[in-house]
Amino acid sequence: MRRSLSPIACGKDNGCAAVSSAVRRSIVLSLTLLILACSHGQRPTVTGPRLERFDDPDEAARFFAEKRGITEDFDLNAHYTAARERMARMPQTILGEPLRSASGLTTKLNGAWEFLGPGNIGGRTRALLVDPHDPQVMYAGAVSGGVWKTTNGGASWSTVTDLLPNIAVNSLAFDPADSRVIYAGTGEGYFREDIRGTALPIRGNGIFVTRDAGATWQQLPSTNGEDFYFVNDLAVSNHDSRRVYAATRKGVFRSLDGGATWTRVLPTTVTGGCLELAFRGDTANDYLFASCGTLDQGTVYRNTQADGAGTWATVLSQPGMGRTSLAIAPSNPSIVYAMAAQHGGSYDMGLFALFRSSSSGDAGSWVVQTKPGAAQDVLGPLLLTNVLSAVTDNNCSGLNTANATQMGWHCNVIAVDPADPNRVWAGGVDLFRSDDGGKTWGLASFWWTADVVPSFVHADQHVIVFHPGYDGAGNQTVFFTNDGGVFRTDNARAEVAIGLTNACLAVRSKVEFHSLNHDYGTTQFYHGAAYPDGRFILGGAQDNGTSIGLEGLVNEWTPVTGGDGGYVAVDQNDASLVYTEAQNARIFRSFNSGQSFVFVGPPQGDTFIFISPFVVDPNRRETLWLGGGKRLWRNRFGPEGWQPASISTPFGSISAVAVARGGTGHFLFGTTEGAIHRADTLEIPAANTNWPFTRPRTGWVSSIEFDPVNSNTAYATYAGFGGVHVWKTSDGGATWSPLDGSGEGALPDIPAHSIAASGNTLYLGTDLGIFVSIDGGATWAAERSFPRAITEAVFLHPTPRGTGLFAFTHGRGAWRIELSTPPRRRSAGR
Repeated sequence: MRRSLSPIACGKDNGCAAVSSAVRRSIVLSLTLLILACSHGQRPTVTGPRLERFDDPDEAARFFAEKRGITEDFDLNAHYTAARERMARMPQTILGEPLRSASGLTTKLNGAWEFLGPGNIGGRTRALLVDPHDPQVMYAGAVSGGVWKTTNGGASWSTVTDLLPNIAVNSLAFDPADSRVIYAGTGEGYFREDIRGTALPIRGNGIFVTRDAGATWQQLPSTNGEDFYFVNDLAVSNHDSRRVYAATRKGVFRSLDGGATWTRVLPTTVTGGCLELAFRGDTANDYLFASCGTLDQGTVYRNTQADGAGTWATVLSQPGMGRTSLAIAPSNPSIVYAMAAQHGGSYDMGLFALFRSSSSGDAGSWVVQTKPGAAQDVLGPLLLTNVLSAVTDNNCSGLNTANATQMGWHCNVIAVDPADPNRVWAGGVDLFRSDDGGKTWGLASFWWTADVVPSFVHADQHVIVFHPGYDGAGNQTVFFTNDGGVFRTDNARAEVAIGLTNACLAVRSKVEFHSLNHDYGTTQFYHGAAYPDGRFILGGAQDNGTSIGLEGLVNEWTPVTGGDGGYVAVDQNDASLVYTEAQNARIFRSFNSGQSFVFVGPPQGDTFIFISPFVVDPNRRETLWLGGGKRLWRNRFGPEGWQPASISTPFGSISAVAVARGGTGHFLFGTTEGAIHRADTLEIPAANTNWPFTRPRTGWVSSIEFDPVNSNTAYATYAGFGGVHVWKTSDGGATWSPLDGSGEGALPDIPAHSIAASGNTLYLGTDLGIFVSIDGGATWAAERSFPRAITEAVFLHPTPRGTGLFAFTHGRGAWRIELSTPPRRRSAGR
């Protein structure tokens, strides 16, 4: 939930005291784009794009499920397990140099793939550990990007989990007796359900462990089952590190043998299961709190002898209480805080109440410190609200929460200053701090300001971790994670912005934050494209809008439009024309290669899917074809604006669009229910055009790609489970034949998202990375050096060195490999 920035964000004439590295990289990029645009006859300007687009994490989760055909009772883990087993048996290929180490969980990525970035725009991060023995060493868990490690305090990050069977990391925990031992829980178990259906999260595959500080990882076999599809939190006893606790959607589980076996000690059937654990380590026994329930009745349980025969008792539960975060005061563990979201009603997922107990969390001891409608403090009730959506104008002269964005189901975290039990941090969309035990609050961070402003932190907070040496005086370092990666402050006790008047003034918060996103490659792309020279790239990402990067500058990507970034395009005949998208077909257009944008969509009179496909017509300058709704739309950006180019589709919404090169008149578009429509005429289609169609199978058509030299040949991919995932037509779309391969060279049953073709060589992006066929799809091989990441877009594109294969992933950023040599074919397991 960040807004985009003008490429040049500050200068000596508008009040900035110094030009930061972020501004310098923006200036470099802007000047380069300026040269690029001028070379194509455009006179660019440097004006900012439209800014006020927000993210929709619940819609993103729903889109993820609908695209794959997932329902609540769908056994996604079983399908992925079978697919991984199939991958292990099928032929392997490596694009570039072969790996030097053996395959398996300990394999490091050592191929010829080049990570393009961004390293400076992090993806959603829900877990962070700081080594108590060496605070320069930290570990971060990205929800679709694996475990990352830094040994220099965040100056750079690296990962060795790319080839794990599952890299949807949601929770991390140290062994208190040995910080080289780390447990990683997979599966993002936070989601929101409403009348439009069920939004399923990214499912995991149990718990993994490293015993060598992250160099190698192994799955705990005992967690390979539905009880551990969503490991929301982990805790390890400081009395006996063989005792490990896991909060999952099925309840709280306990292991007494380091994860070899597990027992469910607190069952639950509430929506979301158990989401959070709070361990008190100053007692003789394992004193443990558990918070359960997202959309059902939120409940806080306590067990004062969780290691043995202790019982779980309800200590806090009130009608209307939803997801609840917990924090124990380190300097006085008898003080416990709970921040609960509202479940239902007009303030759904806003703050229900901020509670405090001074009696170790005893039932009946919880006192409301802040609550909407009863609080004297104006900012306290907004702890779980997007503040910007609630203020009435740019001066924060009033509040109107009737249509405000409430986010308590998604971002909800609380933490207590280790040196002061009355100083409390809370994270919703932004970061807040209270210095009086939660009664009054001030804004510490502002997601909607420019990232060069010291109080900027990306939106949607998930973790607050204090430095091991924090004392509130000489050491005031605190770390934060959110939907934009990892951040840090070194003056956590500085003045915060108090009162409504200051809620619009980012400068009123004196807390200074620093991004630790350096080589942190966890961006969740939906789509990507390259400029004609192959050096500039751009991509649209979940909660990070659209950004532009330049080869070799991994940490220098620049955001250009905001919201949830979607499809992107560059006119290959005129690089000054660039198109981007925010969710639900909100289209932006640039006439100067991406320096500035204007808002041009969506069309009126249609309803669009979350990520709506569009393409630039390679044969008609300045013409854009847009899907996503029930009709195909066309815009030549003249006086006529958006024009419908088809009747309503009988099978779902349009989910893929393709136009053949060469002016042959070949058009194809696919739908969310499996139909593929075609046209083979040079005439411009109109609103009454009834495109003929065929339906090779049911399911979501995720991409269509014409053969670059034969417009009668095209390929289509399907994103659902079951059935054939790749199809080919040789007659312009009239008929289609299956292309999933056969025998040991058959594709596993996993969603396919994108395909690129070069003669008989095909490259396929899937939920488990990339597959390659060198015989036109008769057989396939798994590309074993690429991360096991959801690969949303693959395409071939010229580079200064030849032809490159580009890949944009949902969780591991953007990649490229130069295809100067053909892929090497290897037998299974080698």
